[in-house]
Amino acid sequence: MNYSWFTNKTDEKSPETIHQTLAFGSLNEIQSLKQTLGEEKLKKLFLDQPKKVYTASTLNFIKKFILSINTSIDEQRYLKNTPRNTR
Repeated sequence: MNYSWFTNKTDEKSPETIHQTLAFGSLNEIQSLKQTLGEEKLKKLFLDQPKKVYTASTLNFIKKFILSINTSIDEQRYLKNTPRNTR
């Protein structure tokens, strides 16, 4: 697994590392992450702790094909090119 940009050590269960892997990792790294955490836990973390690191195409790919999420989500909480909520 590749390192996160801010450290040379990874914690595979940290939300930052998981989102970085989903957004920028290879399919092999994503598959390894799914096997390590389990699909349901990965999906729960993705939905409960969003990070603004995704492009629109990456978010749609992860949502539809990797995590099989069929419900709508608040994409502004995930897309890096949308303004952040300051409230």
